[in-house]
Amino acid sequence: MTILQWRAPVAVWLSALILGSFTAAAPVPAPATDDQLKERALKLNDLSDETAMQAKLTELIKDKVAGKRLVDIAVKMQTEAKEKDAPFKFNAALVLGKVAHNFKEYKTAEVFYKFCKANALKIESGKKLAEAYDSLLDLNWDQKKFVEVEELCAELLNNQDDGEELGRMKSLAIERMIQSKARRGDHDEALNMAEAVIKLEKGGWYSLQLKGYVLREAEKMDQAIEVYYESLKKLEGDKKLKDDVKTKIGRGVRYLIVGLHVDQKEIDKATKILQELVKEVPDNATYKNDLGFIWADNDQKFEESEKLIRDALDLDAKARAKLLEEKKIDADLAKKVNAGYVDSLGWVLYKLKKYDEAIKYLEEASQDEEEGQHMEIWDHLADAHLANKDTKKAIELWGKALKFEDISKRDTERRKKITEKLRKAKASLKAADDKDK
Repeated sequence: MTILQWRAPVAVWLSALILGSFTAAAPVPAPATDDQLKERALKLNDLSDETAMQAKLTELIKDKVAGKRLVDIAVKMQTEAKEKDAPFKFNAALVLGKVAHNFKEYKTAEVFYKFCKANALKIESGKKLAEAYDSLLDLNWDQKKFVEVEELCAELLNNQDDGEELGRMKSLAIERMIQSKARRGDHDEALNMAEAVIKLEKGGWYSLQLKGYVLREAEKMDQAIEVYYESLKKLEGDKKLKDDVKTKIGRGVRYLIVGLHVDQKEIDKATKILQELVKEVPDNATYKNDLGFIWADNDQKFEESEKLIRDALDLDAKARAKLLEEKKIDADLAKKVNAGYVDSLGWVLYKLKKYDEAIKYLEEASQDEEEGQHMEIWDHLADAHLANKDTKKAIELWGKALKFEDISKRDTERRKKITEKLRKAKASLKAADDKDK
């Protein structure tokens, strides 16, 4: 699976079996009581800085069951208390909101984020208000509530605070408002606003990328590609940025252009850019994975594709090992293989007609509780089972694939293709059953 589609930690349980003898497992601790969870939630009020908040957020997200129970109890405490007796301070409420947001407990997250906004307004903190608005914008964006996103942006832009923190957030709000209008189909208005920003910034590279986003959403791919290339030229001429920063940003823009070329079925142009990126950054797993996947998906260079994707998996494993050594991730996360890369390997093996091996990897990818819950991965797995003459399993998997939400416009097109494949597979199975009767 190419990361161009968009993509994410799963706790790993290990039994101990050493040289044929079992080691007695440590007793499993009893689940925390409600009172213990209340106490644990209230301890979040001791969080005093962003480092401590991030560490606590990571800890709470890791244990999904306990984390969900904690936010469920915390939101009940919050809603039952009177406003002046709110049990949580700003930092605690923000962490609880982000935990709930991560678990897709959107209503719970909204309670805490709105409290954060009200609290920030009350104490007149521009920094905290910016954090609250940022969280609320992300929450509504993730739910595709684009009208609400625009209302929040307008509300933020009308705020009279011109401090540095809120000023940066207002710039983001303009961008989000334009993107939101584009996402809900108001392309003309979004384009007019993007042009106004370009005029204000005198054709800066960043504002041009915003216009490119709108054109992409309007499915004017050729124009979008042209604007992004123009943005690259402007970026190169930016004398305020250091060369290494320009190079990093430029690679990001070129990578984005790859996706547009793929949408246009301009595979040679897309892979040419990716080959350049792989050459420039040979230890970048994403570039190698995507190049291998795109070639294989378009029936090109299968052996080279397989090597690239296996290289990507090796690079990803080394990167996780390094992060573990630096104590930036824990042992469980260090073991977590990128489901997108595993799907890519399964897909190239499917293209090579190695169906049993392909199914093994595609099933592994589909079992990822986060990244594996994607229509494309389950479609690939169904295709492999069908090729392996297991029509019933393919039908089951396509049925599950259709239950996933569309993440991109490519998914909308894929949904149509899956629906048609499912129809044909059911008809084929029925015909075979009728013949046997």
